[in-house]
Amino acid sequence: MTMAIRAARAALLPALALLVAGCSASGGPPAVPIFGSFFPAWVICAVGGVLVAILLRALLIATRIDEHLPAPPLVYLCLAISGGIGLWMLWSGVA
Repeated sequence: MTMAIRAARAALLPALALLVAGCSASGGPPAVPIFGSFFPAWVICAVGGVLVAILLRALLIATRIDEHLPAPPLVYLCLAISGGIGLWMLWSGVA
């Protein structure tokens, strides 16, 4: 092997170790028992994000802002994604 390949491999291995560090079984996956079955927490946050988008859509319609949106489906998709990420951050304690 050449020196450049060894140097690249030496730099790549610690980076890969950092990437898979989140896969450890330190506490198990974030799951919630509902009716005796464990649901992944991200599913609950995704549904919550959709509910947040529905509530915000009702608010935007009530204030007549909805009719001025350039691309309503894209706006509501972004609101649902943002709501889901926000709920996940609150759930996991990041925020």
